[in-house]
Amino acid sequence: MQEIINSITEAEERASEIKAQALKKSAEIASAAEERAFEIAKLSEAECKAYREKSVKQAEADAQKKYEAEMTVKRAEAAQYAAERLKDTDGAVNEIVRRVKRGGC
Repeated sequence: MQEIINSITEAEERASEIKAQALKKSAEIASAAEERAFEIAKLSEAECKAYREKSVKQAEADAQKKYEAEMTVKRAEAAQYAAERLKDTDGAVNEIVRRVKRGGC
């Protein structure tokens, strides 16, 4: 009987040791996980910042290219419009010059 009690006591002590070791190990794992999570958060923040800066620079470059392309088109349209208007004024200018030369003004 004493042997059974001793065996149960030993088993309880061993279970208590196992439980203590498991609690210690789980605390270590949780601490390591928190440290890793903190490192990941810092890395993610740095990556997001770099990505944001890269995206802004790319957007600015794209906008500048679109602006320059649009300005090129609009300058060509303006030059064509001005040329057409000047062509339309040739007749009126020639008429005025003719009248001035004749003395009819």
